[in-house]
Amino acid sequence: MKEKGGFATEQEAFDAGTAAYAAWKTGNVGITSAKVTLDEFVASWLENVVKGSTKQRTYEIYKYQYRAYMSPYVGMMLLQDVRPRDIDRMVKELAGKGLSHGTISAVMRVAHIAFKYAIYPSELIQTNPTEYIKIPKTAAKKVIKRTIISKEQFSELLAKFPFPHRYRILIMIAYYTGMRLGEVLGLAWDDISLEKKTISVSRQLCPATSDAPAYFDTPKTATSARTVYIGTTLLSALKQWRTIQNGYRLKLGIVYQIAYEMPDSRTLYLLPRKEAAPQNAKERSLVCTDRFGIPVQRTSLIERLRTLGLNTHSFRHTHATRLIEAGAKPVDVAARLGHADATITQNLYTHDTVAMQKETAALTDKIL
Repeated sequence: MKEKGGFATEQEAFDAGTAAYAAWKTGNVGITSAKVTLDEFVASWLENVVKGSTKQRTYEIYKYQYRAYMSPYVGMMLLQDVRPRDIDRMVKELAGKGLSHGTISAVMRVAHIAFKYAIYPSELIQTNPTEYIKIPKTAAKKVIKRTIISKEQFSELLAKFPFPHRYRILIMIAYYTGMRLGEVLGLAWDDISLEKKTISVSRQLCPATSDAPAYFDTPKTATSARTVYIGTTLLSALKQWRTIQNGYRLKLGIVYQIAYEMPDSRTLYLLPRKEAAPQNAKERSLVCTDRFGIPVQRTSLIERLRTLGLNTHSFRHTHATRLIEAGAKPVDVAARLGHADATITQNLYTHDTVAMQKETAALTDKIL
């Protein structure tokens, strides 16, 4: 039991005790009233539970999914009044609006976790209204197309984005390392050893939202923090780009933009060189910038790749597939990609290519 003294009056002590009991009783979710709307409960759950126990990106995704898809349907209902029929109606209407099966599934995961917390430890409801709710079969099942980029296609990409184009070094890093887009965007020159031919993946740059600016975060998972060895082609490109980037920095002088990682919030903050660095901020000499020093915009890159029939997954998928096709061990490829399990690598990022099919056919002649 925790004790605390120093209150001016008996009433203050009583009020503090009541608040502490309410916090304990409701699982520290911050709700002191037995009757709250779902909007009120989820807002408190997000701020008091999710925000401090998950990555900031996860918190933002949960917040967006609830606000965009759940709140309009059941947000103003009392938490205790929400029934399975209400959730079922919501799901059917979301499907009717054309939301994909994957999007609705993600919304339902957030709903299930929130209601589960309302049951225990909050003890505000007794049953979870999301249980046994099925997503209509009419909901579109959109699958991310994981295209393998041929050598010819990659050569065409490089021709479209010659140095000093801002996308050139980014797509080369993605193609030759299999790094995630956020990892590439968060890459700083301090993370690269041209002598050792290595890239240290220690952070990612997460995109801005309507509520918050872009920010730096740790990699996606614990195993995502890794060292990636690079070959001579990428090494040469990095050297060339660093020379170009330094040239821009010298040419633009005091107006060249410097990227900073702000203390505590880890948000990305840009200032021209003539401005003093923010107090306690850490300068991040980012690799992927335009000629003004401004970091490459994720959304503009994604849109440009879409016009070419590609997405950011294409590079990671191609990298893993080609390595395994060439005989690399799945466990080694998994480590390179930052996966904890080689099975994930095989299931998500390898493709049954013609070369693999021919190899399998040759084996049948050998063993049958």
